[in-house]
Amino acid sequence: MKEENTKDNVRELILKTALEQFTKHGIKKVKMDDIASTLSISKRTIYEQFCDKEQLLFEALKLHNEIIHNEGKQIVRNASHTLEIILKLYDKYVDIISSINKEFFTDLKKYPEICKRKRHNEEQNDKRFLAWIEEGRKQGWFREDANLEIFSYILRQNLETIFTAKMDSDKNSLSKFPPRELGRTLIIFYLRGISTPKGEEIIEAYLKENNKINTSYNYES
Repeated sequence: MKEENTKDNVRELILKTALEQFTKHGIKKVKMDDIASTLSISKRTIYEQFCDKEQLLFEALKLHNEIIHNEGKQIVRNASHTLEIILKLYDKYVDIISSINKEFFTDLKKYPEICKRKRHNEEQNDKRFLAWIEEGRKQGWFREDANLEIFSYILRQNLETIFTAKMDSDKNSLSKFPPRELGRTLIIFYLRGISTPKGEEIIEAYLKENNKINTSYNYES
């Protein structure tokens, strides 16, 4: 039993380290030797747990999705109303995706089966978001004439462009703005567009309380 617990601990450490390395540097740049060196273990120890880099990546992303799911449940438990849940879930999404190296998303395309699983997870997350937005409409936060499914789809497509695409470095392009701020601004822009006056009041109060939209950046630097 003690040996099994030790193996489980080693496996979890490998997964967490791999996830951190992949998202920070991109998948291609991270070698098994790098992960082993970071943990001060042999590469053989990693291969005793995972047959190859693809399996390690798959399991690391599975862990990542579980972490996100648990954090989402925590947000739901602690929120006082549906619109707060929506705002905080979107905030969490922006925080997570903006911390990932864009090369990670480019490298991920080389693993079609993992991409397929990732799309499935995204579809499930979209359904959860949409369910909360639909609930918000029932409670009077969002307009009755708004097509919420189209809203959810367009918003995610725009967010993916901001956080995964390589933008032009020209001074007049969006690349001069911090990605996290771009994402949050886009979310608020779309939410305001489908909100009732009652919903807009809640959004403004949330922004003021959490100081989410910061315009003090020196974009000329």
